[in-house]
Amino acid sequence: MTDKNGGLASCSFSDSRKSAEESTIRSLPSSLRHDLIRSSSESEAIEVLHRIYAGRDVSRRPSIALTAPSKFLRRVYKTTMRIPKGKVTTYGKLAELAGSKRAPRAVGNAMARNPLPLLVPCHRVILSTLQIGNYGSERNGGSRTKRELLAREGVQFEGEKISQSSVWNPS
Repeated sequence: MTDKNGGLASCSFSDSRKSAEESTIRSLPSSLRHDLIRSSSESEAIEVLHRIYAGRDVSRRPSIALTAPSKFLRRVYKTTMRIPKGKVTTYGKLAELAGSKRAPRAVGNAMARNPLPLLVPCHRVILSTLQIGNYGSERNGGSRTKRELLAREGVQFEGEKISQSSVWNPS
């Protein structure tokens, strides 16, 4: 779904388009739902999302509208977008990078409410134990889907944990 300026405001993926649309709309704050429209750029965005889901590179990302209701959430989502493909970071490190060092749980809640999965790559945020943790709902594949997304992007695993070589350490 796009906002009135053409920026992608929310997206979801599911086994069916109707289910994905319903999930997308539910993920937004009610105050923003009336501003959503369907646009021709949605089909381009859908193609990009399919490419990301498959682990392929994308040369151009759709315009997005970070409609998060707080500055904290916008900072967390913008920082999440910096995590490179093939790398992961922990909720704690992401909190630190977003300027809220003592808020890893709040970062976890932000990831759970992410209105733009894949574009704001919340699947790249993991537990401090280097285990992958939760992802979306079990109806959408949950942690199994998260592991598949990370593997498609080239993240290395050592059993049930992420290899230290795949952890993002920005300077």
